[in-house]
Amino acid sequence: MNTDFLKEIANNNSLLIILKEIEYSQKLEEIIKSVERTKVCYVCLSRPYADVMEDLKGRGIDVTGFFFIDVLTSHYKEPEPTENCIFVPAPTDLTAIRVAIKKAVEEKKRNIVILDTISTLLVYQETSSIVKFTHHLLTEESQENVKKLFIALKGNETPIEDSQKLIKDLTMFADKTLELS
Repeated sequence: MNTDFLKEIANNNSLLIILKEIEYSQKLEEIIKSVERTKVCYVCLSRPYADVMEDLKGRGIDVTGFFFIDVLTSHYKEPEPTENCIFVPAPTDLTAIRVAIKKAVEEKKRNIVILDTISTLLVYQETSSIVKFTHHLLTEESQENVKKLFIALKGNETPIEDSQKLIKDLTMFADKTLELS
């Protein structure tokens, strides 16, 4: 399936993009390359900021328009401050993640938010908490013109039933669901 991500993003305020773990890297690269010339807030939920930056630069992706939110690094060590990243204290603090996204959108003027990967939060949270978090992100008045891309893995390390339930619940909120294979 060859998807025109820019068209999908332009036509939908929220996209739930479901990827198989085996194709995750390749499909994520396609998604990111389609938005690399825009003002992106990239929320690192499954990998630390430093790893994501190294990977993106290694793939030749221009990250000058990117602002990052890292939920993992502070959980394990004191991060080095950087201008293009907010380090949230812990991946369990959904409120802090939401506040960081709001700051990136309002202060850093980001118009696309990529949550990579929302299904990773199942390691730390119940499905209902993640759904509530997602609902808050989608209904935040100050972010009504911000495009949100929720990347979910199908068949990752979380129990398959939890992953399926989360995807089913998030499908209700998303303007469109794309299952890429």
